Amino acid sequence: MARRIFYGLAVLGAVVPYAALAVFVSRHGLDPAELVRQAFGSPGAVFFALDVLAGGVVVLAGMAIDTRPVRARWAVVAATLLVGPSCGLPLWLALRR
Repeated sequence: MARRIFYGLAVLGAVVPYAALAVFVSRHGLDPAELVRQAFGSPGAVFFALDVLAGGVVVLAGMAIDTRPVRARWAVVAATLLVGPSCGLPLWLALRR
């Protein structure tokens, strides 16, 4: 049961950030420089951007030192790097044995 909840949270953790990204792309196109400019454009935005980056490092480090085997470890790394810790963390918890 808990595994299903974590899979659902991983999906939610991918859909919600990418929905916001879709709005950005519809307004600015695929402009990485503008995305970074906006992500670090104010002290509040910097706080959230750095929090997400730190969270991603924590997920990857935690998975690396965890003694429990993790199926499809590559999927957790990909989810964390391509989406963020909002997807990578629940996926890691779902895949732990």
